[in-house]
Amino acid sequence: MSEQDLVKRSDEGPAPDFEPAFAQTEEKNPIRPFFWIGGVAVLLIVGLIWMIANLNPDNRSRALDNVVRSGSADFDSYKDKVELEVIDKIVYPSMIGLWQLEVKARMHNRGDRPVTGVEVLGKMLDLDDKVIAQATSIPIPQVRRDTLKPGESLAFTVKVDAPGKYTEDQVKDIVIELKGLRF
Repeated sequence: MSEQDLVKRSDEGPAPDFEPAFAQTEEKNPIRPFFWIGGVAVLLIVGLIWMIANLNPDNRSRALDNVVRSGSADFDSYKDKVELEVIDKIVYPSMIGLWQLEVKARMHNRGDRPVTGVEVLGKMLDLDDKVIAQATSIPIPQVRRDTLKPGESLAFTVKVDAPGKYTEDQVKDIVIELKGLRF
């Protein structure tokens, strides 16, 4: 080292024992990346739940085309010939932390016409027999593509999601009924 280098260093004076305030504000907070990662993770989870809920065919409002419903002569004359038999009722937790009721049932075509489409309505009832939630299931053509011929049977399920403010002990029952027919 030369003498000039030593002189320059001694002219600068001793190093300060503390850092100035402006230097502290320019430092990055070591926790900040974790906040960003956590925020992105929460957004991804919420987006995934929303996507799954919208892709689930049981959660969408659905209806068949060219269906006869209550009040039409075809429906009213044939509805008693399509028998719905409840086999089991099961409670399941849903993917978003709530719960749902599922009815396992069997449909029998006791009439003389083939059925090409069926809508079944599931209704969740509270203790006062008030409908608190409902969902439509379409066993034909979703479970079974071909027609349900006279004398044939078909097993199917109807799932109804419980509203968030209800617990299992506030629900009396789940019932299913024929909503629509297509011939």
